[in-house]
Amino acid sequence: MSWKNFRIRLLGWLLHFDFSDDGIFYFTTIIVGALTGFIAVCFHVALGWAHYVLFGSHDLSEIHRAWYWVALIPAGGAFLSALFLHYFTPEARGSGIPQTKIAYVAHNGHIDKRVWIGKFLIGVLNIGSGSSLGREGPTVQICSGFASWVGEIFSLKRRRVQALVPVGCAAALAAAFNTPIAAVTFTLEELVGDLNARVLGSIVFAAVSASVVSRAILGNEPVFSVPPYALDSPLELLLYAFVGVVCALVAVAFIKGLLFVRSGWKRLWGFRGVVATGLGGLFVGVVGIWVPEVFAVGYPAVSKALTHSYALPFLLCLLVLKLIATAVSYGTGSLGGIFAPTLFMGAMAGGAVASLAEFAFPGFVAHPGGYALVGMGAAFAAVIRAPLTSVLIIFELTQDYHIILALMVANAISLALARYWHPEPIYSALSSQDGVALPDYETEHLLHEIHVSDAMVSHVITLPEDITIQEAIEKTKGSAITGYPVLNASGKLSGMASNYDFSQAQAAGILQKPLSEIAKKKYIMHAHPDQSLDSVMAKLGDRRISRLPVVSREDPTELLGIITAEDVIHAFGKVWREQEHHQHESE
Repeated sequence: MSWKNFRIRLLGWLLHFDFSDDGIFYFTTIIVGALTGFIAVCFHVALGWAHYVLFGSHDLSEIHRAWYWVALIPAGGAFLSALFLHYFTPEARGSGIPQTKIAYVAHNGHIDKRVWIGKFLIGVLNIGSGSSLGREGPTVQICSGFASWVGEIFSLKRRRVQALVPVGCAAALAAAFNTPIAAVTFTLEELVGDLNARVLGSIVFAAVSASVVSRAILGNEPVFSVPPYALDSPLELLLYAFVGVVCALVAVAFIKGLLFVRSGWKRLWGFRGVVATGLGGLFVGVVGIWVPEVFAVGYPAVSKALTHSYALPFLLCLLVLKLIATAVSYGTGSLGGIFAPTLFMGAMAGGAVASLAEFAFPGFVAHPGGYALVGMGAAFAAVIRAPLTSVLIIFELTQDYHIILALMVANAISLALARYWHPEPIYSALSSQDGVALPDYETEHLLHEIHVSDAMVSHVITLPEDITIQEAIEKTKGSAITGYPVLNASGKLSGMASNYDFSQAQAAGILQKPLSEIAKKKYIMHAHPDQSLDSVMAKLGDRRISRLPVVSREDPTELLGIITAEDVIHAFGKVWREQEHHQHESE
């Protein structure tokens, strides 16, 4: 049985039991929530085994290999990973969160299975061999890609597949950190961009399901060994405010350094880029000979910083070396995330402030580990720019309300200063370097200034309404487009048909009926050439559709073209880049 026939039979089975579109979607959500949690756990465990096989220890601060192997293993892992990324899955490069957001906004949630499978395998090789990167970003793309794939297995509409991407994202983070509430808020803040999203219920359910799966397999132990905390004096809030300032400085230095290294690497073409990635791994390996704590995720070192096990000079050493090692690893094209390095740097910065205060004012700092913990939240807020998540993730890790006040003070200051010193969020900056610009609250006004005529596609694949459904399927076979205008005998627009409609017809066994019987005709949501792109995005979002036919104002049945969310993003990016270019020239 072919894969396509399997999908048709599965859909036919669901329709036989009278599953509605909503029923199929919620059934799919249940599957995604549980299985993505399991996949996230598998990725976590696979990384641990890779560490053990390559370095002889699950804890990379205690490596049992000769010094030359310590340098060569990260170099070899980075080089091999770069080869696989360059020749097989270039879309799997990087963190995974910007790529997932682009897929969600511009590609209706479609993530090719080659990408998320490659992300899993290459991620185990690259991070497992010591690259100074985290696992959470790749886990998000892996689980979101799996969710997208499951949606396509069940032949869901494009907008339903798109809705499954944040479901997979929330499940990934809930399983990775064992923090379901923070997973939900991050998904809404960063990926969806709307705290009142329609898929909120599905996101919450998936986060809880994934967290339950993770706890069942890995246990209910927290990710970090968290120290007891209490705010003994209100004056300590001044010191916590200083932690926010320090973390903002660290965050801006990290963002600027990473973007600088990456801009240089992106100018390299072909095999030279692969070699540069291997050299980046060699650099991290050489650093790791003396300071192996910089390798990979680095959570054992974070736990030691939280228990105040490091002296001030070593905290500063780890802070600087981790910042440089992560900028080099990510900037030279390695696969991995920046969540874990950000938390690492925040813990070291907060711990350094506590150690410095203890030296200057003996007895003033009651709980030094608390400063490392607050530093983690402040650094997260400054780098990731998800302020609500930065508070909730630390609260869930500690399960202690007493730390909230200090955390909010440090996070607010860190976020404000980081935005002032470097206004563009890191994920937006990374997407911009890749040539993709997504609208945000500062640039969305451009959508109102661009017209549909500047973004629409004029050459459209159309289908006559009098052909059979089977003929329509044959005519569109191999097309990357998922929806088609249907024209009557006069060449006028009479409806819209999609691949989803074709799948429904195949499952119902009505392929010999005319296409007009399944084409949507009642009211065709459309756009006009002189309308702005923000109105197009509003229509696409409100009706949960992935495309609009563009028609004449004088005759709404005269088809002029078609426009999708991807077309909108492409036109927006073009105008945004032109505006940035003119701004740089004027400066």
